[in-house]
Parts: sequence; C-alpha cells; structure tokens
Amino acid sequence: METIVSSVAPPNIALIKYWGKRDDLLKLPLNDSVSITLDEKTLASTTTLVLGAKLGKDRFILNGKEGPDSHIAEALLLIRRRLGKKYPLIKKPVLLLSSNNFPTAAGIASSASGFAALAQAVAAAFGIKDKKEISILARLGSGSASRSVFGGFARWKAGRNKDGNDSHAVQIAPRSKWPEVVDVIAITNPERKKVSSKDGMERTMRTSDLCHCRLGIVGKRADAVTRAIRSRDFSTMATLTMRDSNAMHATMLDTWPPVMYMNDISRAIVYAVHEYNEKSGQTKAAYTFDAGPNAHIITTRKEAGKIARMLKKIPGVQRVIMAGVGEGSKAVETPKKTKQLLKRLLS
Repeated sequence: METIVSSVAPPNIALIKYWGKRDDLLKLPLNDSVSITLDEKTLASTTTLVLGAKLGKDRFILNGKEGPDSHIAEALLLIRRRLGKKYPLIKKPVLLLSSNNFPTAAGIASSASGFAALAQAVAAAFGIKDKKEISILARLGSGSASRSVFGGFARWKAGRNKDGNDSHAVQIAPRSKWPEVVDVIAITNPERKKVSSKDGMERTMRTSDLCHCRLGIVGKRADAVTRAIRSRDFSTMATLTMRDSNAMHATMLDTWPPVMYMNDISRAIVYAVHEYNEKSGQTKAAYTFDAGPNAHIITTRKEAGKIARMLKKIPGVQRVIMAGVGEGSKAVETPKKTKQLLKRLLS
C-alpha cells in the first residue's frame, strides 16, 4: 500500500547569516543565525513524497524534470540513518516530486524551502509532530532549511554536540508579533549561480582570515537582532542586518580565489537603500544578500510600495517580488495535477 503525502514550505531570509560549518555532512554551523520566514502564498516549494510504491530505486522529479540529484540523495541517506530503525518504510525507494514557484539557486533560498518541504513530508508520513525533530531533518538537507520549518521569526542554534541533536531552529516570535514586516525582493539575475553555496562556503573557510574575525562578533549580533525583533525595534534590526550582510560578503571577497555573488546591480541597490534612508531621516529599509545577486529589502508595509518603485527604476532589476512574513512549513492535500501525474508514473 502506497503512502502519499504532500507539503509546502517557504524560503526564509537570514538577517544574521551563517557562512561556515563545523561539520559538513551534518550541516552543523559555526554560529547562530536569525531569519524571517517568508509568506508561503507568495514563495514556496511544494513537495509530494510517495513511500511503499514498487520502485527499483529512488526517483526525483524536480520542477518537472526527472533525474538524479546528489543533494537530495545525501539528505535521504541521512534521514534514513536517523529514522530507519523506528520507521523502516523510509529505507525503501521513494518517489519525490518537488517544484518551486520562484528562481532556483540564484539567491532566494530554494534549498531552504525545498528541504524544509521534504522534512515536513517525511514527518507527515510517519506522524512526527515535534518541530525540533522536523527542523533537524530539514537541516540534514540544507542548513538554512531548519529555519523554514517555523513561522514568523526563527533562530537556528549552532549547538555544540557532535551528533547535531542540539543544532536546530527555534521560533523567536510568531508572525502575529510583527506582521507589518515585508521583504521586497529585487531579481537581478534569475540564473543558477556559478559557485554553489556549499563550494563557496568551503573555500571561504579554508582561505579567508576575515571569516574568523566575523565569527568573533556574529553571536552578539544574533543576540541583538533577536532582542530587536521581540521589541519591534526596526532601526536596530535593519542596521545590524545590513552590516552582517556586508560582513559576510566581505569574507567572500577575502576568499582566495574570491567568491563574488553580488553584481553591479546589487551594489547599485545598496547605494539606493542608503540614499533612501538618508532622505527619510531614519532607517526605513535594510538590504541583505544571501549567496546570490538578488537583493532582499526588509521594510514595512507602509514603505514597501515606495521601495518597490525605487527598485524598478534601477537598471538591471528584472522583477520585484513582495513577500510578507509566513507561517512556515506544513502538510497539505496533494495537488490535483500531482495526483494525475502520479497515476501515470505509478501505473
């Protein structure tokens, strides 16, 4: 008898970044990170997992294309090691269908939403309700995915244990604490990046002296941003968000050979945000960049329209997306189109 489960998970945008791991296989970070979970109605990965079907091997269909995927295969291996004794069905070949409604591998956290959705689907299949456990399962696929399990604002704890059982996300505040926050995303290049986050991170850890300097201050920044979120202190949150983004990308430039994810359009956006804040007389917007050229401008609903218009005027900005604060990963009914596809695939 086949078990079919589906889930949805949004990406998140880190305000305080993680860039460096103490354990590459288990995705254990060197520092805590803090993020906003984005609205799953705007940005999401939808995943359907089929267990117990007569399959000779695992099958992955991503955004409509079937083929091998080493990252998913590795995540499933780790999930099977963790859950296999209690839930032996997970050891058998699975069929995984996953799709994103936003650009993949270009600075919007598609791996975060994708692996959070996978973890949520696995949890739904076996009745796992513990958010901590789901966060750990998500982390085994992508570190930042651990945060997308939670809605609102989340903090991923680096932990100290070798087995990673203390490295998981927690919710700092629910969406209802600060629903006015908006992420205005400027797509400057929707193409897949040349250097993956994994490879860039490894290179930075090996060659950048600045990376270790940043680790000395990032913990205090994570604490300060956590306090700012809980007290709705936008100015402090925004300033530290921009400074940490700059610091992370500085370590990338210090990497040898350098890793450059931002482009000239990205830098034009940085200048535009500073000019916007200066003209406003206060900090009303904050830029932050993950490992990609696309800009995330954190602001409020009151300012979001103005920010979007400003971004659209910058040459090279191809698209602007607005996403509010979301509720995190959740199990959903399998979409009708997916059910129809499964009938063909499993017949």
